Amino acid sequence: MNSFSVVSRVVSGGLGIVLAVSVSGCNQAESTAVAKSAADQKPVVDVVTPTRATITRITTQPATVFAWYEAEIHGRVAGYLAELNVDIGDKVSSGDVLGRIAVPELKAAYEKQEATIRRLQAEAERAVAAVKLAAADVQSAQAMANETAADVGSAVAELTAAKAEFDRVTDLVNSKSVAARLLDESRQKFESATSKKTSAEAALESAKAAVTVARERYAVAQASLTAAQADTDVARKALEEQQAMLSYAALTAPFDGVVTRRNVDPGDLVRKNDTSGPVAGSSLFSVAQVDRMRVHIDLPENEAAIANVGDPVSLNVRSLPGRTLTGKISRIARRLDESTRAMLAEVDLPNEDGLLLPGMYAEATITLQETPNALALPATAVRFDETGHSTVCLVDGNSAIKLVSVVTGFDDGKQIEILSGLDDSARVAAGQLGSLKDGQQVRVK
Repeated sequence: MNSFSVVSRVVSGGLGIVLAVSVSGCNQAESTAVAKSAADQKPVVDVVTPTRATITRITTQPATVFAWYEAEIHGRVAGYLAELNVDIGDKVSSGDVLGRIAVPELKAAYEKQEATIRRLQAEAERAVAAVKLAAADVQSAQAMANETAADVGSAVAELTAAKAEFDRVTDLVNSKSVAARLLDESRQKFESATSKKTSAEAALESAKAAVTVARERYAVAQASLTAAQADTDVARKALEEQQAMLSYAALTAPFDGVVTRRNVDPGDLVRKNDTSGPVAGSSLFSVAQVDRMRVHIDLPENEAAIANVGDPVSLNVRSLPGRTLTGKISRIARRLDESTRAMLAEVDLPNEDGLLLPGMYAEATITLQETPNALALPATAVRFDETGHSTVCLVDGNSAIKLVSVVTGFDDGKQIEILSGLDDSARVAAGQLGSLKDGQQVRVK
């Protein structure tokens, strides 16, 4: 064997070793790369645990500022505006005359009614006098009847005595004790007494009839007096009605406030507002009480049920930047508007400085509920399906995903209240919820 062959074998052997080593190294690198690639394919998730916190349920809704009271002043009588005392922006007090309508025909009718009452009062006074006269006639007729009754009694007594005398004389004449002429005299006295009694009885009946007539006249006079008094009362009521209509000629402020609208000028014809309803026709003035204001907030249906009087409210008025007003719900409507499915809530605000104006727009943030020591998760840790069912992705000790159903409560957009399904020690994935599956391996950051 020559030297060249030995060298060739050595070289060949060395190359084989080198090639074997190279192949072995390549296989190890490939295995490492595959393992690394498989690890890289595992989703990377953040892991959070539920926390105990006070969950505050709030809602922010648009709001509108209204005057505490606002009244539309209409004309109740027809005429021309003779007097205008205010303009828009003027402050007025309750009872101040804003304007006055000229109503001469109503004034003339009022004066005519006053004259009618004076005539009826005179007739009533005459009826009173007639009643008094009729009462006197009754007393007089009764006295005459009493006197006539006494005459009847006297006539009866006289007749009794005459009859006794006649009977006694008759007996004496029959026994021939006295002359017969004495019987004639006794008979005449008896017959005269009988006639007198009959006349007295007739006079008594006449007196009784006179008493009845006098009493009837008294009753008629009393009825005439009652009718006259009733006519006077009716006339007075009519006068009060006309006086009320005359008072409508003065257009007055119903409360302390500010004139916000004036729709009439001096000399304008004011027509009587006969159409019923609180907003019928065109108003002449509007007066608003603005030392206190009402803020109207429409609460959606899902929040109306849990709103209560006294819930705290913060208001950001668009025209008052940088200033937050605070208050509480003062009253709620307790019904939903059928067209908007919202419930009206009102907040009362003081406005002594006059910064708030009717019609201003605001945003109202209402604290509806506070749940202390509530179990909560970040909103990114809860998954909801198309039916609203909620689940969370638990990460076990082997970094595997386990899907668990939970019952959620209030969601403020940042954290969600967990009512059941979890405890405080749970490890929950907070990322890639849509792509995680039950049993899937993940990498925890």
